[in-house]
Amino acid sequence: MEGIRPVLLRDAAHGPWSNACVHHVRPVTTRKKILLGVAVILWAPIIALLGHGYIYKPLKFRYLVSRVESARSAVEEKQAFALAVNWGRVWEVGRLRPEDWPASLPRPQSGWLLCLEWLESSPYRGAAYRAYRGVIDTNNLFILWSKKY
Repeated sequence: MEGIRPVLLRDAAHGPWSNACVHHVRPVTTRKKILLGVAVILWAPIIALLGHGYIYKPLKFRYLVSRVESARSAVEEKQAFALAVNWGRVWEVGRLRPEDWPASLPRPQSGWLLCLEWLESSPYRGAAYRAYRGVIDTNNLFILWSKKY
């Protein structure tokens, strides 16, 4: 048994000379290649749209809300408002009364309490994205009111 080697056989299905005893690999047919290409072409836009709506947009607006709510100075606030206007469609800018402030958030000491609402809504909750903050510099509000669309 020691010197036994596989014999090369002539087989039309595996090429002119192949090792039929060792390799059982079938080549991918043209039909399978076409079906695979069509499947990729049809599924790629669906996956891209779902990824954009359920992954990218929630992460983008979570970042915008955190930037607006966590601004500590007038300059940071101005940059956050400019980013909010440029990256999303700011739908409503509302001044809140102190009793309308959400109880789940700590109330800032500012006299201007702001609720910033975007037109886009969360695919998971169905509610619009909102950011709450106490305004540091009221001149920064002009950025929110000057719409670019």
